[in-house]
Amino acid sequence: MSKNQVIKGRWYNINKKIKKRLTAKYHKIKDWKMDPKGYFLIGVDKKKNFIQVGYCKFTRLGNSPINDMVAIIKGKTAIEIVNTLIRQKYISSLQHAADMGIELHKAELSLKYGFRYIQDKDLVIDKK
Repeated sequence: MSKNQVIKGRWYNINKKIKKRLTAKYHKIKDWKMDPKGYFLIGVDKKKNFIQVGYCKFTRLGNSPINDMVAIIKGKTAIEIVNTLIRQKYISSLQHAADMGIELHKAELSLKYGFRYIQDKDLVIDKK
């Protein structure tokens, strides 16, 4: 039997008692679920130096869904924007909150370092 290891943390010592080891996986189609609260359109304004997020709601009316942008949120960092979205109750699932955190961080990096940002795509580093 091996002795438990202790990880010396900044504020606490953590006892290492691993019960599971998992390999992360995600399937874009099978694992994705639409948030019933709505969705977001993310853009970066490099001239004015901010990230803008449009909050959109959709309503199904037969074969013609209606999409309405009902709020606009501006900010400079992913953390301030995603926390505003959560505080305003625009997000109802953990998956959507995590996805928005990732997307907004990409937008923030784009703003900070001049990368080209397209929502739901990899960042593109423009060659100068």
